[in-house]
Amino acid sequence: MRAEPGDLAQAVALALRWLRVRDYSSAEMAQRLRTRGFSETVVDEALNWLIEERWLSDERLTQRLIARFCEEEPSGDARIRQEFERRGLPPPAELPLEETERALEALKQRFGTPPERSDARTRARWFRFLLQRGFEAETARHALQQWNPELSDDPFLSGG
Repeated sequence: MRAEPGDLAQAVALALRWLRVRDYSSAEMAQRLRTRGFSETVVDEALNWLIEERWLSDERLTQRLIARFCEEEPSGDARIRQEFERRGLPPPAELPLEETERALEALKQRFGTPPERSDARTRARWFRFLLQRGFEAETARHALQQWNPELSDDPFLSGG
């Protein structure tokens, strides 16, 4: 069954308006159009048109998310998996940086060079920052020790 031209035009216009604000995955766009009351036929045809005209690309969105989570806002594997799942995308098979390298980069971006001295409260703040970015506790400990070798004696960070 073909979609009514008016409905299809409305769906495409609405999708283009949303795409001007941010990128969407095909799954996200389909869900948004469905919630606006468009039939499956209209949604499918609108998505096909958007993909053919290169307005919608899961591959492009995947590359942008990888860049975001590896360079702009370095994040842990857990957060990356969660974001890809939320957007209806398969998680990336491979990332350009290892998780510890991303954690180290996140520390450098947020805190710069480590101070010569730090108290337990400050170290806990650094640790929480990494956990909130989706890094595993062991990865956070390892990255903190690489970032500031003086912390290798810290009983909390050495796992003891």
